Amino acid sequence: MLLIYDHENVLHITNEKGLRWNYDKADKPQFTFDYDYLFYIEEDNLYEIEINDSTEIMSDEQKVEIKEYINLLEPPLSLTLAKQYIDDIRNETKDRVLNALSMVNDHVSFHDRGDLMIAGREGSQDPRRQTARRVMEFQDFAYGLSERIIEELKETLDEDLKDFNHYLDGVVIVPPVDHFFDEVVVDERFNTDTLDVHGGEDDLGFDKKAV
Repeated sequence: MLLIYDHENVLHITNEKGLRWNYDKADKPQFTFDYDYLFYIEEDNLYEIEINDSTEIMSDEQKVEIKEYINLLEPPLSLTLAKQYIDDIRNETKDRVLNALSMVNDHVSFHDRGDLMIAGREGSQDPRRQTARRVMEFQDFAYGLSERIIEELKETLDEDLKDFNHYLDGVVIVPPVDHFFDEVVVDERFNTDTLDVHGGEDDLGFDKKAV
């Protein structure tokens, strides 16, 4: 659970189910204690109050009061855990794809995605063409796998959802940078459309730890 009232007067909430939402330009929640800013973050074991430019650690009584406040809040009607999971999966996939391109750009520079596509197009004579094609194959694989997870989430009710890490484990892992260069044989299984959301990608031989 989380409750932050930050220096921009934004109220951040994460409830017991893991639903997250914000209120911009929010009035301070009223508690029996005074504060200017408040940071209650169970995941990081961070419980601080800022008042008069000084920081204090919350008492157990204050923690209980904040937790009760969070439990009484109703999330926005449009917010569901499945939708939140979908957004998180898309963002994580995008980050990993950009991470792969960044690694490649440390060795062979592509100015942008347009440059990448032009270099890797059919019939290209660009000396970077094989690397560009491998990057695009990886991106295609990554987003395809992500969409399979998302389709599963779209068909799952919140009460039937598994822990988010179950779905995160299905997101593609960025391979070592050598995978994208000419001297490495590309695993043609990157081009398959038959991989399962969970398990099939294991045969590619990548470490399941995210990078």
